[in-house]
Amino acid sequence: MTGLIASIVEAYGELRVNKGRILLSLIGVAFSVFALTAVLSGGGMLQQAIQQSTERFNGRSATIEVDASAASPDTDQATLDRTVLEQFDQLGITERTRELSGQLRLQTGSGVVFAGWRGVDPAWGEMHRTDVVAGRWFADSDQARLAPALVVDQTMYDMLGRPALGSETVDVVGEGGVTLPSVVIGVVPAQDSSGMYPALFSTAEAATAFPAGSGADGTMTTYFAWVPPEQADAVVSELNSRLANTPAGAFSSYRSDYNDELKVFSYIRWAIIGVALVILVLGAMGLVNIALVTIRYRVREIGIRRSYGATGMRVFVGVLMESVVATVIAGVVGVTAAVALVKAPFVTDFFHAAGLVDIPPFPTTAVLIGLLAATIVGVLAGALPALIATRIKVIDAIRS
Repeated sequence: MTGLIASIVEAYGELRVNKGRILLSLIGVAFSVFALTAVLSGGGMLQQAIQQSTERFNGRSATIEVDASAASPDTDQATLDRTVLEQFDQLGITERTRELSGQLRLQTGSGVVFAGWRGVDPAWGEMHRTDVVAGRWFADSDQARLAPALVVDQTMYDMLGRPALGSETVDVVGEGGVTLPSVVIGVVPAQDSSGMYPALFSTAEAATAFPAGSGADGTMTTYFAWVPPEQADAVVSELNSRLANTPAGAFSSYRSDYNDELKVFSYIRWAIIGVALVILVLGAMGLVNIALVTIRYRVREIGIRRSYGATGMRVFVGVLMESVVATVIAGVVGVTAAVALVKAPFVTDFFHAAGLVDIPPFPTTAVLIGLLAATIVGVLAGALPALIATRIKVIDAIRS
């Protein structure tokens, strides 16, 4: 250990003496490590942003959807629930939610507007990464409220005149034109421009206001289950087998959280990493050239060391460590710059805009890979000059 520390200290001293010669090549190495680390960390965070944005609509991995569109129009909500949820219980599925959807009318300050709605269970929010920007999400107790609880998006909240959350009521026109005073308890981010589902109820309240089924009222019922990805195919197959022919009708099951965009982004990410590696190799080649030139100027010094008893291995390690220490320092600079960039406020704001709900910590693997790449470059760049240094003959070196 003492010999290793001595080699590092000696290498650092030589770097300070020859810093002018190697500075430009180290800039290239530092920039390459910066690019590699930034791509690995930023790319990983952007991929998570895309994934989380997709999970808002399609559910987390792995989400299985059970569609009741083929069920009998005369089947009531209780029968639909009993048919599907009993199968979930038998398969041990605890993370699940019902979803009713359809159209409604809301009384706003500018008149009555038509809007889409969903009736969901509390677990729907976690399964779809729902981000509540004001107020709160549904709780089990909301299903027993006299005035139905309502969660709307920011656009609809503004149209309703921004009522006081949890206390002020708004008028919802339900089945048969019946007006239902409802209480807005939470606000979620504005949806896409189609404004498809700006209003959400708890399932029990939605079932009362908008009877489920697939009949003329247009109300649809869907069930979602969140299972481990490795079990998804088996669960889908079992549900399709059990629900293919029931007294309530036929149900179809399939996995709904697939996203090909993540695969495309992965290819782009690997392409950028490839470019960073090419830059890293170019920086290493420049460092090799500088090291070879430096060895020519140090022939006499190396000969004197050998004459005082320095072994060939000692000379090899000393020259090699100069390159390694130099690239590790450059790697630390590059990694530090990458961390500062990825954690900058404008970058995190970009990730939030891209759909990242939970900002993860800077990935340790990206730091380790950046430093490892810098170390490997140092070893490769220093091996050839170190090997040449061990072949220098003592008598010739002293005479030079």
